[in-house]
Amino acid sequence: MDKFLIKRGKKSLTATISTSELETSVTSNDTTTSGNSDDTSNTDAAKEAEQGQQKSLKGRTMGRTYQASWKVKFPWIAYDANKNKVFCDVCVTAKDMKAPLPQSGSDSESVKSFVQCGFGSWGKAIERFRNHEKSTLHRASSAVVAAAKSNINVATQISAAKQKQIADARKALLAIFSSIQYLMCQGLSIRGKTDEDSNIIQLLKVRAQDIPELKSWLAQKENKWLSHDILNEMIEIMAHDVLRTLLKEIKSAEFFAVILDETSDITVKEQVSICLRFINDDLEPEEVFVGFYETASTTADALFQLLQDALIRLSLPFSKCRGQCYDGASNVSGVRNGLQARVQQIEPRAQYTHCTAHVLNLVVHDVTENIVTCRNFMTLIRDLITLIRNSPKRLAWFQQFQRKDSPSLRPLCPTRWTLTTASLRSIAGNYGALLTFLEDLALNDKSETGGKANGLAINLQKFGTYFSLHLMLKFFSRVETVSIALQKKQLHMQKARQMIDTLRDDIKSFRQEGFSQLWKDTVAAASELQLESPAVPRPRKRPRRLEDGNALEHSFTHAEDFYRQLYFEIIDTAATSLDCRFSPSVFKYMHEVEDFVTGKGDCKTITEFHGDDLDETRLKLHRDMCIDFARQQGIHLDTFDDVVSFLKCDQGKYLRDMLPEMTKLIKLALTSPVTSCTSERSFSSLRRLKSYLRSTMGQARLNHATLLNCHKTISRQQNLDDIANEFIRRLNNTLHAQAAQCRHLSKSCSPAPDWLLSL
Repeated sequence: MDKFLIKRGKKSLTATISTSELETSVTSNDTTTSGNSDDTSNTDAAKEAEQGQQKSLKGRTMGRTYQASWKVKFPWIAYDANKNKVFCDVCVTAKDMKAPLPQSGSDSESVKSFVQCGFGSWGKAIERFRNHEKSTLHRASSAVVAAAKSNINVATQISAAKQKQIADARKALLAIFSSIQYLMCQGLSIRGKTDEDSNIIQLLKVRAQDIPELKSWLAQKENKWLSHDILNEMIEIMAHDVLRTLLKEIKSAEFFAVILDETSDITVKEQVSICLRFINDDLEPEEVFVGFYETASTTADALFQLLQDALIRLSLPFSKCRGQCYDGASNVSGVRNGLQARVQQIEPRAQYTHCTAHVLNLVVHDVTENIVTCRNFMTLIRDLITLIRNSPKRLAWFQQFQRKDSPSLRPLCPTRWTLTTASLRSIAGNYGALLTFLEDLALNDKSETGGKANGLAINLQKFGTYFSLHLMLKFFSRVETVSIALQKKQLHMQKARQMIDTLRDDIKSFRQEGFSQLWKDTVAAASELQLESPAVPRPRKRPRRLEDGNALEHSFTHAEDFYRQLYFEIIDTAATSLDCRFSPSVFKYMHEVEDFVTGKGDCKTITEFHGDDLDETRLKLHRDMCIDFARQQGIHLDTFDDVVSFLKCDQGKYLRDMLPEMTKLIKLALTSPVTSCTSERSFSSLRRLKSYLRSTMGQARLNHATLLNCHKTISRQQNLDDIANEFIRRLNNTLHAQAAQCRHLSKSCSPAPDWLLSL
């Protein structure tokens, strides 16, 4: 405690107190106290102290000594002339009563100076007396002595005060945890530019207005548990609790599938997102994010080691993995050295699925890249939107030509071709305004931008551009509807196959019907916009040196025939791409499962594939019983969805318990993922959490924050009392370890606060 006191100058420390000065102080003291009958005892004590002091001063004329006047200002001091030390009469009395007094922190120094050894540093006397009088030890001792004189049960009083202190501290701690929970679920930062301006401190100050215990807690100078390391530990405890909840559900489901994808964060570090799919007891598919893992390499070997390490940390064996879903990159989809091949070397039953949403995107890519007219049109639209949206001045200029009910221009999605419908619709809804704006821009802007605007205006005036817009809009709207449906977590492969088949049939139906109505509507709308009339493009004459003597290229005599050919080319390319990329082998397993569960096929292939997962004899028996139960209730099981719905009906739990082998087969079939969209959704959380302003976030903190943000429902349902108990347990272990280390090094350490050890 000496380091907290005000040190005096060397002159004051070496000053000589003469005997006459001492007599003067004693005389003045006697004069002051003579008129007060209540201070008689103090005066006597002062005289005794003076006599003792004079004895001790024999032969000493230099240095500071005890002054009897101190007894007047601090009546609790007791001077021991033999030891030349001062003791606290109140604290000594409380100790003799064997009262439980605080002895942690600065109180331990007070116990040593004023109760055990005594105080004799006279140069610091006034400061030390004042500090002791304000200490927790002295106040507690005064309360004990006063209670003893009033015949009050001291133990009961101290116990009640201690319990209140514990309760107040716990309430403040729970308020801190609930504030962290709110910030994490909302994806907000904990800190700020300074600690005082951080979100957590400002939020706690606002809440302290309604929570007096929190206000008292924040008023403390230390032990507020708001340091960076402690806040990180609190977030870690909460994130681990969420992860334990997820793993409990996964392990109860028995089987799981892996969904993996990678992206780079704001600091250009490769982050691998790992998600797991499982089926709960109600036969509902669940896909959960379990963590980001930083990697410097994305080779198949590196990703396999990373996945293996992640599953070991989660205590999930590869032997329970029954599915894996990645994008089409060669490092994960390679049949020999890809990630999926390495996983199947360990667990052959882990079926690989190429993300169906990515495959559908490739179908659209085939159409827009292989057909020259479509490629040129999409490039034109991208340049048009970029020209307007990349300049606030040009965007405001364009908005002057828009109608109030017109949609705003939407940019093309840079990664998903299937999500361009909104952009094309915004072009169609503003076609007239775009023409007027581009003409005005070309007329008034003399820079290079004006030239680009003039070229875009010329292209928009052409009927071919307007026809391509409506044709692509018709195609994209169908594909986007299916793409959105494929991204649902509850989807299974059989339903995905039905969606793809429906899309394929819908596109093929365009060939028989659809062009005539599209042509009629497009010609009428182009006429209203005063665009160029439909015409056959002028045929390009082949150079004589390139002629090979074959027949001339076909030329169209009517514009309608020319655009009908373009219409059929797009339809045929899309249908062919769907047939090639979604081959029947992709859905072969689910087709066999559907045939078996509906009573149309055998299970031999299924049981051979799954091995010891299924018992063939019991599986057939349970399948037959399931069909019989459905028939008795007048339900016809014709598809896989019919069987799943029947097992999820009002009697579902009863049927699932009675037919465990049939239920297990359904779970295995549903476990195989359809898309890797859950991993891509975690990328959105990554962009929100690790932003430009929070780019220094560490990997552990990023994982913990993302877990709490992605699983908001579980996070908000956490039992904060249990979280607080875990935090206190860890803190106690840390304090005990530090105390043990200090004892080992023969150093004095402050014990843990009493309220913390009793929480």
